Amino acid sequence: MKKIILLTLASAIFTSGIVFAAENKLMDIRNKVLVESQEIKALLIKTKDVILVNSMWDSCVMAISQLDAYFSQLGIFNTIRKEEVTDTAINFLVNWLKEIKKTNDLNIESLSSVTQNIEAKTKLSLEKLKGYYADLNGQIDEEFAKLAALRKAWVQKQPLLPAAAK
Repeated sequence: MKKIILLTLASAIFTSGIVFAAENKLMDIRNKVLVESQEIKALLIKTKDVILVNSMWDSCVMAISQLDAYFSQLGIFNTIRKEEVTDTAINFLVNWLKEIKKTNDLNIESLSSVTQNIEAKTKLSLEKLKGYYADLNGQIDEEFAKLAALRKAWVQKQPLLPAAAK
């Protein structure tokens, strides 16, 4: 009962007021990784690939945590009035996305380097995760484009400095 209430509350917090995040597929990918993490956790009990499965579960938790933190940053960002948006605020979002992408690249590389014989269920989860991380990187590229457009709009609204101030 507590879990249902907590999950409902968390969903309400993350989905309400985060229009920027809801407009794209980052939340969908986050939810896919969450579902996959639950399936991976169930594998832990009955797999021979315990170390690999545990690492896969850890990577899911990390990805979910990083995305949740990004959504929280977006929530804070969305409280800034449009005329008060600064390049620094946009940089925080861009830098966080860069870190998520670096982590995803590392996860994809790590999962791709698994060459040992692994169980079929483990391999299926591994391939799903690689796909989710690749999709997430694609969505992050789209977020970069949105933030670049926002930065361009912000720069165009800035008054030019007088020659003496330069």
